[in-house]
Amino acid sequence: MAQIKLGELLIKANVLQESQLKAALAEQAKWGGKLGEILVRMSLVSEDILVRALSKQLNIPAVNLDAVQTLPPHVRSKVPPQTARDFSVLPLQLRDDGKTLVVAVADPLNVRHLDELRAITKCRIVPNVAGRTSIARAYARLYEENAELADADTNFKVMDAHGRTVIKNMKDGSVQQVSAPPRPAPVGGGAPAPARPSVSDVPSVKPAASGNPSELLKTVEEVQRKEVAALKAMVELLIEKGVFTREEYLAKVKR
Repeated sequence: MAQIKLGELLIKANVLQESQLKAALAEQAKWGGKLGEILVRMSLVSEDILVRALSKQLNIPAVNLDAVQTLPPHVRSKVPPQTARDFSVLPLQLRDDGKTLVVAVADPLNVRHLDELRAITKCRIVPNVAGRTSIARAYARLYEENAELADADTNFKVMDAHGRTVIKNMKDGSVQQVSAPPRPAPVGGGAPAPARPSVSDVPSVKPAASGNPSELLKTVEEVQRKEVAALKAMVELLIEKGVFTREEYLAKVKR
C-alpha cells in the first residue's frame, strides 16, 4: 500500500485547505526544508497536529514529551548532549536488557541520524515521533535536569538607541548599562554637549521571560522566527531590485 502524502492526509483530516497546502509547497520550492515544519512555521497547523499526522502517515508511535516527568541517568547517558541537540532527539527508555533504545525524534525518516545513533549507543533504535520544539523543551527540562541558569551565559550585549553598550539578562529581563561612548569634545571652546540620560532615567524593563528554561527557550525561538522572516523579506527585496537573481542566491546557499 502506497504511503499517503502528508499534505493529502492533513486535507482529508480537514485541518488544511488546498490553497494553504499550495502556499506551503511554494514556500518549500523557494527555500527548501521539510513540508511539515514549513506548515508549522506558517501557522497553518499546530505542531501537535503535525506530530499526529506524521504518526499516522508513517505508522510510528507519537510521544507526548510534556507528560514525561523523569529521565533516568543511565538512559540519558546513552546519547551525548551535543548529539541530542544536533539531531533533535531525546532518549526515553532502554529495553531488552539495554539492547534497545526508544527515542523521540523530530525527523524519523532521517536514516543517517538513526544510523549514527545506532553506532553511538550500540543499541537497536526504536523511534517515536515528537515535535521539534517539544523535544527542545523536554531537553531543557529533563536532559539538563533543570540546571541552574546561573551557570549558563544568559547575557546578551547590545547597543541602545543612544549608542550605549548595555546587557540584557535573559533570566530577569533586566537592562544594565556597561559603558557609554565618549562624548565629542566641544569645538572652539563651545558649551559641552548635553549629558545623555542615564539608564536610571529610562523606565524599568519588565521581565520578558522567567528563569524557567522552557520559557527561555520559547523566547529565543520567537526571536529566531522573527529574524528568519526579516531575512526572507530582505532577500526578496534584493531580488526584486535586481541586486542578484534567485538562482544566484540558491546556488550560493547550497555551497
